Amino acid sequence: MKYQITSDNIQISQSMKELATQKFEKVDKFLSYIDEGSKHVRIVMSSAAEEGKFIVKILLNANGKEYFTDETEYGLDLAMSKAVDEIIKMIKKDKKY
Repeated sequence: MKYQITSDNIQISQSMKELATQKFEKVDKFLSYIDEGSKHVRIVMSSAAEEGKFIVKILLNANGKEYFTDETEYGLDLAMSKAVDEIIKMIKKDKKY
């Protein structure tokens, strides 16, 4: 899967990139039937206006099908987890597991 990990208003560290790819591995398991070259994800991590909150936006293109979510939560780890869980929910609904 091709990853693009960016931010609107914070400096992205290597550990933040590793967190994003590690959390997103859960999603990739549901897309194992799709060729690697046909899977692209854009993850945008930003700080929210409210102190201590983070926003994670995910746009996934899997074989031409797009999935999008954005989650705001206290702590980057929690926001990333919720966004990943939401993408998985969409994939399951689409595939009717």
